[in-house]
Amino acid sequence: MTETIKEKTQGARVNKAWYFPETGNPDVLTETTLPFPEPGEGQLLIRVIASGFNPVDTKIRAGLAPIAADNHVPGCDLCGEVIGIGPGCRGFAEGDVVYGCAGGVKGSSGTLCQYIAVDAELVARAPATLSPEQVAALPLISITAFEALNRLNVSEGESLLILGGSGGVGQMALQLAQLRGAVVTATAGTGVRRDMVASFGATACAHDTDLEGFACVLDTHGGESFQRGLSAAATGGRLATVNARNTYDLALAHAKGLTIHAVFMLLPLLTGRGRSEHGRFLHWLAKAVDDGQIAAPETEVQPASAIAAVHRRYEESGLNTKVVFTF
Repeated sequence: MTETIKEKTQGARVNKAWYFPETGNPDVLTETTLPFPEPGEGQLLIRVIASGFNPVDTKIRAGLAPIAADNHVPGCDLCGEVIGIGPGCRGFAEGDVVYGCAGGVKGSSGTLCQYIAVDAELVARAPATLSPEQVAALPLISITAFEALNRLNVSEGESLLILGGSGGVGQMALQLAQLRGAVVTATAGTGVRRDMVASFGATACAHDTDLEGFACVLDTHGGESFQRGLSAAATGGRLATVNARNTYDLALAHAKGLTIHAVFMLLPLLTGRGRSEHGRFLHWLAKAVDDGQIAAPETEVQPASAIAAVHRRYEESGLNTKVVFTF
């Protein structure tokens, strides 16, 4: 790290964070202090403004997904200010506000900390028309939706069913699909949430509606929703899921000749392969948001100290909005 970065951060060497020293229920989450990071080759040093919560954070904390960040700090998404630039890192300047799904798994730090060094390929300049808190809610859900639509190869005029269209991934998928010219139908659990789906221009229906004949189906829930997707897909159709962790009867998939895709957008962080595609998509997304083509989901802002309560709320009854943390 250069002397310039050291001088600029000399008065802010404390790096507060929340972490889980062991896996378990939300009570294992506690405040800690981390070493102040230094940006390595191709990395940016970021002052975190907001850290986004995602359901996968609870699975990692509980030990159900054994991919915890090296320092056991939760959080994959962030929005923050660039305060230092590592060797070989180009395209960014100190003072840039950036966003990305840049940590939270093996080989990285989690994002629920005040300062973090991240791979510059995983981030992009943030949309200028949103608050940092709104921006921090975008990366994981948007990249997941983008990858799912790419795997489904959704094209203009094709019918797409989104099972769970009012959730974070669902909202982003239905907007991205409509930009491709797809004809979108999406399910939601309540009248209010179906009204929200309809406000995006999609056909909204209840989860238990009998549906069939769709060229493409995106399951955002897993469980029974995936099985329902098999029924809803047309012969020769394509089905993508972002949460298929159960045992399923695939007889319909065979009978219809379906193509099935499992989407796990954290793989580039875990494997190191495909990271630049995330950064390029986020660059495009920022422009689409600023141009009014994509709307951000409703966002609830909580202090970092509320992390255990948010994890508990999600595990007990789910959350109706995206949540982000600030220090």
